[in-house]
Amino acid sequence: MPNKYIPYTLNDVNKSSARKLFTVISTFAGGGGSSTGYRLAGGDVLAINEFVAEAIATYSANFPDTKIIPEDIKKLTGSDFLQATNLAVGELDILDGSPPCVAFSIASGAKGGAASKWNKEKTYSDHKKVTGIEDLFHEYIRVAKDIQPKIIIAENVPGILVKNPKIYQKLLSFIKGFESISPGYTMIYRVLNAAHYGVPQARRRVFFVGIRNDIIKKLNLQEYHLHSLFPTPSTPQGVSIFSAIHDIKNDQAEIEQLRAHVINSFQKKYIDTMPHNPQKAIKPSALSGEYRKVGEYNKATCFSMVRPAPHLPCPTLTQMGQKMSASGVLHYEDNRKLTILEMKRIMSLPEDFILTGKFDHQAERIGRMVAPKMMSAIASNIYETILKPYKEQQND
Repeated sequence: MPNKYIPYTLNDVNKSSARKLFTVISTFAGGGGSSTGYRLAGGDVLAINEFVAEAIATYSANFPDTKIIPEDIKKLTGSDFLQATNLAVGELDILDGSPPCVAFSIASGAKGGAASKWNKEKTYSDHKKVTGIEDLFHEYIRVAKDIQPKIIIAENVPGILVKNPKIYQKLLSFIKGFESISPGYTMIYRVLNAAHYGVPQARRRVFFVGIRNDIIKKLNLQEYHLHSLFPTPSTPQGVSIFSAIHDIKNDQAEIEQLRAHVINSFQKKYIDTMPHNPQKAIKPSALSGEYRKVGEYNKATCFSMVRPAPHLPCPTLTQMGQKMSASGVLHYEDNRKLTILEMKRIMSLPEDFILTGKFDHQAERIGRMVAPKMMSAIASNIYETILKPYKEQQND
């Protein structure tokens, strides 16, 4: 039976962060999903990098005391981060980053259709196109070379591991890039499901962890030790979407707005045919009759429309899919998209987490985030396995 969702607040986050167990600099920080997770694990987030205006506004609203470097990472060096945090080379505990990469999007490959067409024009920000977006992973590596943190963490979509020769070569180049950083890093990676770490969402992401080789030598770590860096699932049965959102007191005006949008859009003919409270998540493509016609289905761009099963974790929330006019995850028993409060719970954000901008801005911020409870589990395990024993040895 799925586990129940456990809410928490920004006060809980700040109390845990006040322990200052380890230091973090976060790049591609967005609205602060991964930062929230590091703080939950006791981390002290010294500075972040983000240049999308609405993301910066959201981050500042929740963590006003954190140093924000509002520049395109391609214009920055590791020295800029070190100067902003008064750290020396090699002193930082964790360098964090989730560089967006179109080539690794599950929808951008050979599957075709509207998803692949959209990704050819994918933008990094809400309002500004960024050239060379696929090089951002290399920019992250370049900054890491200057900083030489004890631990490097990178997150991306599972499509980065797809069995495609061109994508595999890119993956190898990233791993070799991290490993070549002087004094050398050992990289490990694994696909994790957020539902296994207290998040009511079946959100699969691949996490890369690089450990500086001098630390591995100091702690005499073997290969099997390194793979224990990835945490054991705390909620192996998953967390149901019902347990997360059934008691939310939504703004009725927002509910009516979402319902009205369905009634007056292409979504209505598909949503009306999808049963409420299904036993498993269901998409229009699984329905019978005229709604399975390929041409009409693609034209309606319903490739990501899904009604979740209430007793199971929610399907993945995406940055585009949860916008009001797009096809994405619906409510399990109402003919509408999810509210902002519901999406916050499903992404395991604090109850009082502030999201700035209009509905679509807020939905996109949520969809881009690393689920905080999953990031907290990873960071806590890394601290206990690597950083804490290393600091204890340094103090001997």
